[in-house]
Amino acid sequence: MCNLFVLRDTTRHTILTVARNVFAHRGADNTTMDDLAKASGLGRRTIYTYFKSREELYLEVINREIDIILKQLNRVAGMKISPEKKIVRFMFNHMKTIENLSRKDRLLRIEFLNRSEKIENFRKVIDIHEKECLASVLQEGTQSGVFLVDDYENTAALTHTTLKGLEQQFILDNFGKNCRETLELWQKILFRGIKASA
Repeated sequence: MCNLFVLRDTTRHTILTVARNVFAHRGADNTTMDDLAKASGLGRRTIYTYFKSREELYLEVINREIDIILKQLNRVAGMKISPEKKIVRFMFNHMKTIENLSRKDRLLRIEFLNRSEKIENFRKVIDIHEKECLASVLQEGTQSGVFLVDDYENTAALTHTTLKGLEQQFILDNFGKNCRETLELWQKILFRGIKASA
């Protein structure tokens, strides 16, 4: 009986891995269950045993991507480093995630550049979690005397919106040297403010 569960898990994993690659190259709308069956070496019936539709399979692939991203966020939030370093690490992780997604998936890159509804729906869960992580780090930093923030949620939302606003240009610039310099400049503005100290 145990071997049957292992086989089911292995088959499900195979389907999801193949689907991720096929969706990345062809796009979800241009992929059929026949394409997935051919690419996986499995029959359509086998795929339908695990997933009722292409849409359900696509949603599961997206959910796996979201889980990976959320685990990375939680890892950064749980690090035993200063709140400043957490925010820096968070910003670079955020952009690295966008870079990785847009590089391995040319259709996803186009979706990001066009800010499509599909991408925004995919990102809602991640956006909420990112803002919560940022608010938590801002609170931690304020309580330890590193930051001076009155409204954690709004400051986190503003910081997150600014970070998202940089993505499109970074993708167009292929995440080159200018992108890193821009992020570093934004960090200085965020941490030091733009007002000269009295």
